[in-house]
Amino acid sequence: MKQHLILASLVLSLVPASASSQDVLLVQDEAYPPFMDKQDGKPAGILADIIQAAATRMANQGAFKLDTVPWSRAVKLVEGDRAHGLVGTYYKPEARPWIGTYSEPLMTEEVGIYCKPGVANASWAYPDDYKGLTFGNNTGFQSPGAAFFALVDAGDIKLEEAQTTAQNLKKLSSGRIDCYVQERLTTEIAINKHKLDNIEFVANASEEKSFIGFRKSWNGPEADAFIEAMDAAIVSLREDGTIDKIIASHVGS
Repeated sequence: MKQHLILASLVLSLVPASASSQDVLLVQDEAYPPFMDKQDGKPAGILADIIQAAATRMANQGAFKLDTVPWSRAVKLVEGDRAHGLVGTYYKPEARPWIGTYSEPLMTEEVGIYCKPGVANASWAYPDDYKGLTFGNNTGFQSPGAAFFALVDAGDIKLEEAQTTAQNLKKLSSGRIDCYVQERLTTEIAINKHKLDNIEFVANASEEKSFIGFRKSWNGPEADAFIEAMDAAIVSLREDGTIDKIIASHVGS
């Protein structure tokens, strides 16, 4: 982790000669470890390390900044044209129509269904067989999927949102909600860290790829050049094994 924080400070200070007066701003969540986090006031986590490594391979694209804020604020910053790209978004064109371009995928995440013991079983079809239950969700997250939110809108599933994975899992452990849908690695780390019980993994809901979602209103030659360079850098990091090494450094494998 120390070497990644050093890399972050180096990358975020890089200002090539061609840098424009207004740097590109990317934003990520500050409380979704190990994927997105905040340490010593700076962006941290797997996705931050991938973005920062990509920066070293993006020649002549000018400086860009990666910032970390609560996820709901990150979403609003990009939607409101105050940031250029949302790091860690899933492909959700209907829920986020203000995203115009998705980057090359940064990585693939498994999204799991966690419930109180005895509430559900693995044979259930998700989300239809979960009608009548109360779910937790991280504020602004689209992890449960479009079909799930359609049932919420119809009143068939009750939804309570909290800011972090840990907060939702504590509610689940204490019986205040019935189920919770979240990325499995993040969830298991939080369960172990906080020594939570009365939580049962039921089944996988989906596999989701993480992207940088660039706002639709940011377009033109400069935007196209930046996005193309970012995509090329991500592909090269994937092909030479750098992304796998970054992931392994965070999960200890």
